[in-house]
Amino acid sequence: MRKRSLLATFAVTAALVAGACGGSTGSTVSGATLLIGDYQDVDSLNPFYYSTVMSSNVIGMTSDGLLRLNDKLELEPWMATEIPTKENGGIKVPGTVDGAAATVTWKLRSWKWSDGVDLTCADFQYAREWILDEKNTAVSKVGTKEIKEIVCEGSTMTVHYSELYQNLKYGPALAPKHYFSKFTLGTAVGGNPATDLSTDMLLGAGYRTKDLPTVPTSGAFKYESRTPGVETVVVRNPYWKDPRNGSQSKLARVKYVVCGSPETCVAKYRAGELDMVTDLDGSQYAPTKDLGDEQRPFPSFTVEFLRPNHSQTTCSDGAPAEADPDGVLPNRAARGGGCPASDLELRRAVSAAVDRERYLKQIEGDVGFVATNMELPAFFFYEEQEVEAFDLARAAKILADGGWSDTNNNGTVDKDVDGDGDRDEAILDMCTTLKPTRVAKLQLLAADLKTIGITAIVDAVGGGDLFGQRTDVPAGTKCNLAYGTFDIALHAFGITSVEPSGYDSYHSTQTNENGGGNDQFVNIPELDAKLEAIKSSIDVPEQDALMVEVQNIMTSNVVTIPLHYWLDIVLVSNNVSGYLQHAAWGPIWNAYELDVASN
Repeated sequence: MRKRSLLATFAVTAALVAGACGGSTGSTVSGATLLIGDYQDVDSLNPFYYSTVMSSNVIGMTSDGLLRLNDKLELEPWMATEIPTKENGGIKVPGTVDGAAATVTWKLRSWKWSDGVDLTCADFQYAREWILDEKNTAVSKVGTKEIKEIVCEGSTMTVHYSELYQNLKYGPALAPKHYFSKFTLGTAVGGNPATDLSTDMLLGAGYRTKDLPTVPTSGAFKYESRTPGVETVVVRNPYWKDPRNGSQSKLARVKYVVCGSPETCVAKYRAGELDMVTDLDGSQYAPTKDLGDEQRPFPSFTVEFLRPNHSQTTCSDGAPAEADPDGVLPNRAARGGGCPASDLELRRAVSAAVDRERYLKQIEGDVGFVATNMELPAFFFYEEQEVEAFDLARAAKILADGGWSDTNNNGTVDKDVDGDGDRDEAILDMCTTLKPTRVAKLQLLAADLKTIGITAIVDAVGGGDLFGQRTDVPAGTKCNLAYGTFDIALHAFGITSVEPSGYDSYHSTQTNENGGGNDQFVNIPELDAKLEAIKSSIDVPEQDALMVEVQNIMTSNVVTIPLHYWLDIVLVSNNVSGYLQHAAWGPIWNAYELDVASN
């Protein structure tokens, strides 16, 4: 799953199992260890470069922000002593200096990094400079490039914005200046590889496995160790205190264990090797129902969807032999050189071939809800959408009317989609993770697409390959979102922002190579204009009206193909106290309040 979130505001702006359940580790840190299982591993643990929900869960334990979004989705002051508003004078529009569109004043609490160094306004100033560095191509600059300057006066931080930004109320990003300044950005190109490879943050420096114990964190936990593919371990931050009551984390340690599959996680939980299991979907609802109140189903802020690649030039180069044993997915040159999903009519036809009800009933055990939108019905700006109903005859007609026909009688329709004079075969590399439910959905879809002349291959890869950022995986990695090496991808968005959003994910300038999240190369001028207007608005009724238009444009252009909303399944042992599910932030958002009783 990839996150679409405000973690860069809340968390970064601060913003094999050993032993029995909840047992002691022999460490000098007193207290219990919480053992959490997830079927996938984290990718990056750099809070500016991560992409998956697994990484978000871990980073959320180590990073705090100026504000906290509580379980009622209400903002509370956290690193800040109060929430700036227009009413209390904390937000001024226009701003208080020449050329400032807005000014936001923050009162900072006394805070320390996990290495004992004072966390100050200077860390916010440094983060702005670090993000805006032209060599820092892997991080989104949205929300930072709008800042004119940050002024520090003791515990007061004044942020002047050169243009209005919809999320200015959450504050600027934060990074440990004393740590980040040890590293470089983009120096491995043309520099001294022996030196630059070890210091370049774009290549993972500072957050590599060996670095983690020295990473300063602002949250309740700091990193102790990581064994890729096995576990990530965080330990209590001795300098952290809950700003509400001055207490430290009850837990001494949290081990985030990689199981390899949901079924293995459940088996380990039943064997008493795990205290919690996260990231289970509806397919595990019936198999874990016998666990009674230890099974915690919760409607999540997650939508699973098909992501078509809109680019005419960057898409799948073909499937490997193991994914395509019959050799029906040749390289791009052999199939015409174009990217078939860049064609709107093909995307419309694929949408009409999606049987959402069948997928939900047959594969998800009828657990969850059909989705027709990338936004959530709970949001004030949600607008119900009329997507293509499942109708293969209509899908075939859409293709024919759109100029797709089988001119060489090979069973696959073709069309010149990129205007180079060559007809491109409707052959799709459909990429997803190793999650069995996703593979099953794509197999059903591929069979239906075959009946209308579209050849599709199901290409399942590890989550690290699909979601890995350019800082973590090499160019040419197949089925990778960041590099655009896919035709259609099936995955999920975990939506942790309750604000109108979409700029970072769908604006034409926000491609991954520019640090954004537009991995599918959407380029629709009308959509760009609406997203720009939302990003620069702090007026809720205006945002509401604009988001209605955005959703309509998204649907009519088949920017994405929503499938269903998840019902999250979390397993929580009765030995665990303090568990409180958060609709947006997930099951361990308040890890500092959790505790485990010894068996």
